[in-house]
Amino acid sequence: MNYQSWHGFNNPNFGYGAMLEGFLKHVPATVELNDKASVNVFMGVPFGIKGWYEGQHRVLFSMWETDTLPKSFIRWLDQYDQILVPCDHNVELFSQHHDNVSYVPLGVDRTFWKPSDVTHDGTYRFHAGGSLWKRKGLDVVVEAFNKIKLPNAELHIKAAPHAKDVPTKKLGDNIYLHRNWMSLEEQKDWFQQADCYIAVSRGEGFGLMPLQSIALGIPTIVSDSTGQSQFSDLASDVVPCEKSRAETIGYWDEPNLDYLCETMINHYNNRETKHQLARSMAPKTEKFSWKKATNKLVAALPEGSLLKTDTWVLPHVTVNVTLNRNLKCDIGKESFNFTKGVTYEVSENVYEVLSNAKVLA
Repeated sequence: MNYQSWHGFNNPNFGYGAMLEGFLKHVPATVELNDKASVNVFMGVPFGIKGWYEGQHRVLFSMWETDTLPKSFIRWLDQYDQILVPCDHNVELFSQHHDNVSYVPLGVDRTFWKPSDVTHDGTYRFHAGGSLWKRKGLDVVVEAFNKIKLPNAELHIKAAPHAKDVPTKKLGDNIYLHRNWMSLEEQKDWFQQADCYIAVSRGEGFGLMPLQSIALGIPTIVSDSTGQSQFSDLASDVVPCEKSRAETIGYWDEPNLDYLCETMINHYNNRETKHQLARSMAPKTEKFSWKKATNKLVAALPEGSLLKTDTWVLPHVTVNVTLNRNLKCDIGKESFNFTKGVTYEVSENVYEVLSNAKVLA
């Protein structure tokens, strides 16, 4: 038996949680999950892990959406023996900081996300969604919809109720926000009301929502960006991008507004043709089924055994700091006597306190 420990952020309303749930629902018969397995796969941001059992092969399954990893990621990567990422863009990015990085895609449940007999007539509905307004390119979708001013058309945006970056002002005529959590059935029903789903994200680790839309046979417009490039050949149309400064760090992909406008008009004017083409593409998402994704995950990992240990190991991550002044202070349970200009190795918590106090050189 191949023993594995797969764990991480477990709320499926969020990306990492949906990713973990997808893998856990499709564990092969050859794999048995156990906390004391010799292979420990943590799915989440690098600094989210709480520790591991002594002797475990430590694996991080993570992602990032720009061309530059934040320092908070980089500092943690050497805590892991192996890194897994869901797109080629991330293989290149994480490989700049770790020598064992592999590609494992995410997936879609084709038994659930599949075309139905929903009738589309009357008002034309564009849909879009995501929990980070600008990174998901929702501002671009709104601008495009307001610019083309199509008659008898609506834009519906699914935005997470916790998201703090959703605009509070009126977005425009016939634009509707959906801020409630939805069950899987409610999500599918919401998707199926769409005549066209738009996912012009500026950066993705993968992109579960547009893949689900494609699997439902809904005409789907995606940006040629990072993780979405893994399956953009299955989309109805692909919006080209240029680079722009990211809100976080580095650069991400800026979808071409004029191209998006033209594409939306094209979909609007060719409703039935686009639906027929999208339905014909839906079965091709089988290559991204969760079953296949999980088999690729297993193939990328060492075969695991059970460990006979109760020794729990905590992460140990340090940061080099140099202060711009002499400073005596207590941080937590530790006392420090820093000399200006001297480099010290401190924990991340101490670093954060010193950084916030603006005493770093």
